Amino acid sequence: MEAWCCGRMSKTKRRVAITGAGAVSPLGNAVTEIWAALRAGTSGVGTVPHMSLEAYRTHVGGAVRDFQPRKYIRDPKTLKLMTRPVRLGVAALELAVQDAGLDETRAGLAPERVGSYVGSPGHAGDRDELLPALDLSYGADGLDLKRFGADGIPIINPLWLLKSLANLGLYFVSMRLGAQGPNANICMSGAGGTMAVGQAFQAVRSGRVDMALAGGYESLLDEERLESFEPTGLLYVGDGMGPGASRPFDRDRAGFVVAEGGAFVVLEELEHARARGAKIYGEVCGYGSASSGVPERPNDTAAAYEAAMEAALADAGMDAAEVGGIYAHGMANAVGDRAEAEAMAQLLGGRKSQTPVTAIKSLTGNLLAGSGPLELIGALGAFGAEGFIPAILNCEHPDPDLGLDFVRGEARTGSFRHLLLNASGLGGNAASLVVDHPVD
Repeated sequence: MEAWCCGRMSKTKRRVAITGAGAVSPLGNAVTEIWAALRAGTSGVGTVPHMSLEAYRTHVGGAVRDFQPRKYIRDPKTLKLMTRPVRLGVAALELAVQDAGLDETRAGLAPERVGSYVGSPGHAGDRDELLPALDLSYGADGLDLKRFGADGIPIINPLWLLKSLANLGLYFVSMRLGAQGPNANICMSGAGGTMAVGQAFQAVRSGRVDMALAGGYESLLDEERLESFEPTGLLYVGDGMGPGASRPFDRDRAGFVVAEGGAFVVLEELEHARARGAKIYGEVCGYGSASSGVPERPNDTAAAYEAAMEAALADAGMDAAEVGGIYAHGMANAVGDRAEAEAMAQLLGGRKSQTPVTAIKSLTGNLLAGSGPLELIGALGAFGAEGFIPAILNCEHPDPDLGLDFVRGEARTGSFRHLLLNASGLGGNAASLVVDHPVD
């Protein structure tokens, strides 16, 4: 049996629709709110109201403002198990489930026919609950384990270990619909959320499940994460530029802006979605991932980007000439942006100056595992009669050596097809998705 998939005939029987989307982000929460901010070029980067950055060299971030977890978390008792990043992710998942029109019946699906795929930060314990115990446990010779056992452990929150589990977000995502199907918790830095969506897509397309919840969450607005990242030289340093701090592909780019948030989508087999009358935002058509394999240059990911994009296009049965636009990873790092631009130029060949490229971390900062799914939600705004690809904020002086059609000044409007989305981690890994508006 043949079917249309992404505007072409295919022997693939199963197509994968996006039927729900939700985010808790620096740009807002509702899909339409996020699209409006992207279209207008409204930045979510600025001061961070819920924590002080005075002790750090970076003084701005992409914060989720006025976050009230009780609005989204169905069982308030579970809040004591959740760190802020997990709360952001679970809230985003709740919005996606509601947007898809789902309830506990899973649209009639058996629990084993629903999968859960999450990009997460890995260990995410609350160190403020641990440090007082360590302070009590130090003597003249350093940490005294006997004192730690006698005096320290009794004052640690007994739920601390549970709160720090890397897969805690996955647990809450699965519990939302009682999902018992295939699942994965992916800790791959900035590529993790995109990989989660890609693996969920593969599970639905292959028939292992009929529906999957997929996305990611993370926060760099956290003392432990900031102290880990500051020595790398990858972060934007300073406070004077505010919304002008994040400058992907600009000549004066100076590092990525720390941010936080979560974003999730509901993926569903297309015919099942149509049968229940679901709203369909778009279709995932292909997925690819790769690693640079260059240990002495772990952030030089040009080879990984190109391989991931080629794999995603091959998976979708497309070639580079059909790409209608690219949502770049674009984290405003000198080496990383150049590597990605080289890979995009190599892939596009003679069409590199005619294919629009955007990078919305210019408006959001870097949510790491949350960025890819948020960018997917943004990309869905490109489809339909009022479609658009947002401009890269602050790309005032595009690096002349990069030679691509960067969207600048204002959003590019039209009805776009076949968008390519890139994501990368900090260890040379990359992932790409191909998305399209479903066409019969």
